[in-house]
Amino acid sequence: MHFSQFIRHVEQGPVAPVYLFTGEAELFMEEAWHLLVERIIPPKARHFNGERLHAKEHSASEVLARLNTINMFGEKRLLLAQQVDAWPKDQRRLIMAYLKRPVPVSCLVMTKMEKKGWEDLAAAVAEVGLVVQFPALTEKDTARWLQERAKRRGKDLSHQGALFMVEHAGRGLHALDRELEKLVSYTGEKEKITLEDVREVVSPHRTFTVFELLDYVSRNQPGQSIASLRNLLRSGEHPLGVLALLARQIRILWQLKDGLERGLQASEMSSHIKLPPSILKKYVEQASKFTQEDLRRIHRAIADADLTMKSSGTSPEWVLEALVFSIGSGFRSVE
Repeated sequence: MHFSQFIRHVEQGPVAPVYLFTGEAELFMEEAWHLLVERIIPPKARHFNGERLHAKEHSASEVLARLNTINMFGEKRLLLAQQVDAWPKDQRRLIMAYLKRPVPVSCLVMTKMEKKGWEDLAAAVAEVGLVVQFPALTEKDTARWLQERAKRRGKDLSHQGALFMVEHAGRGLHALDRELEKLVSYTGEKEKITLEDVREVVSPHRTFTVFELLDYVSRNQPGQSIASLRNLLRSGEHPLGVLALLARQIRILWQLKDGLERGLQASEMSSHIKLPPSILKKYVEQASKFTQEDLRRIHRAIADADLTMKSSGTSPEWVLEALVFSIGSGFRSVE
């Protein structure tokens, strides 16, 4: 079941005893949780019900004990167990046993990232409850989501402005929501949010951090490169999004490098590469630090990392760190 279908389910159908939220869109998971809270728990009792426990801090046995506790407020006891894939095998067995006979007066919500491992959990939940998918949005979908989010705040965000936000602030929904809030305050009573408004307000953190990361690579500084990478991930950017942005950055540098070596002027390439002249100079400087072979090797390493992320159970974060180390270790400065 997709999140959009889940909204209709909460509004119209009976509440299931168990839900599994799986995917990367954590903001949507948070909204889904609040929908259940509003549906199940009376307003006056919301301070006493709707518990949230993290699997890294609370065992499965503790979660099950709370589900079996008599509920003093509301019709059902509602409990959220976050990132349950962190539980070891013995704890997982307890949950699998519970799923055979869930407590009818309780509602257990579990979250799990889309990684390999514990594949039978979704099948067991589907027998007694619902599995809800929260896939990471594409850049175009994220831009549409921003426009819809802006409408809820009484604003008309231009399509170009939404795409610019995704390009420069990343696809982390929490971070984008904060940027949108700043835009709403900045534009005041004005109904429309234009591309110019967005350029004035939105932090270009995502692009500049990747630019910085490649600068550290060119200077053989792996520690700083990894720090830049982790900064992007902490900001809410999905690993595949970081990989795509790295690929885009390398393509830009490669186009500039090739054009300059063929005698073209940077200004001639500005419109084709779609970089404003104000920052084109910095990209030309960075391109000069890489040879054609460097860029070819890095592009190939990015493609290999993309395949590894999509076809193995290896942590995407680990794959990214290994990528950054590998491209840095093979770098030969041209200065």
